[in-house]
Amino acid sequence: MKRMPQLASLLLSCATLTTASCSKENAAPSGPKEYQLEDRVTSTTAPESDYLSYDNESGGTTALNHVPLPATYHFKYPRKPGDQLSLLASLDGGEAAAEITASILLDGRAVKKETSRSANAPAVPVYVIGQ
Repeated sequence: MKRMPQLASLLLSCATLTTASCSKENAAPSGPKEYQLEDRVTSTTAPESDYLSYDNESGGTTALNHVPLPATYHFKYPRKPGDQLSLLASLDGGEAAAEITASILLDGRAVKKETSRSANAPAVPVYVIGQ
């Protein structure tokens, strides 16, 4: 019986530590974090994208014309919650059955993917970090 207060105190201490560590794990980081960003563009109907633009590693936008498909761009990217990532890929004219898929991956995990099927086929996935 003399050990009951000590045991209760020990259990209370363990519960407090567990709760504190859980709340820290679930809290979203407020500052920038370096992500491994990967943009992928594919098409089952066209050999190239007539226009492609993506957010690059310096925070600017890279725009390219006549890009052979499939195309993949990857780099490290420091961003914080609430920051937006976007990718735009299109096909020029073509058939009504034209198809293009654009995907954004963060740290190897697909976070946004869009497939478009039309004569001009623009695919524009946009992802907000922490979404």
